Amino acid sequence: GLSFEHLFGFSPRDAQRQFIDRASRPGLYVLEAPMGIGKTEAALYAAYRLMEQGVHQGFYFALPTRLTSDRIHERVTDFLAKITNEPTVPKLAHGTAWLTEYARGGENLASGKSWFNPSKRALLYPYAVGTIDQALLSVLNVKHSFVRLFGLAGKVVILDEVHSYDMYTGTLLDELVERL
Repeated sequence: GLSFEHLFGFSPRDAQRQFIDRASRPGLYVLEAPMGIGKTEAALYAAYRLMEQGVHQGFYFALPTRLTSDRIHERVTDFLAKITNEPTVPKLAHGTAWLTEYARGGENLASGKSWFNPSKRALLYPYAVGTIDQALLSVLNVKHSFVRLFGLAGKVVILDEVHSYDMYTGTLLDELVERL
């Protein structure tokens, strides 16, 4: 029952409000707007509402690069602190995510937790932030692609900055959206 204002500290703009009102059930939703309009907040709040309703269990926030994934990871961590009762850190899912984990002290690299460390299994976490390629590998004929697709099933999948992809990647995105 948390409000947009409670989570982000400001009232939603008109574009955000319209998007949030429309994203009320499972489906494909597109928010195309200029930079700075608050697309990230709108997507996160829509994900929160869908999870609150019990429609989805978790989310994967996908961006084109490791740098953008690392940056949004910090924002999503703050967001999760507000919507969950227990301290929850989203799993970082990209090729060098283990370096970030190691820099934080490596507690998740300890024995017994290492099964989740490889990037193909990071999508099994309830909340993850990473690169789009981690999700796209679920629709390619690669080893263990089904693990990635299973990890995305039942989650809100947020694809950010999709305008920057070429025709090949766009075709893979179409397949991913169809399967999800």
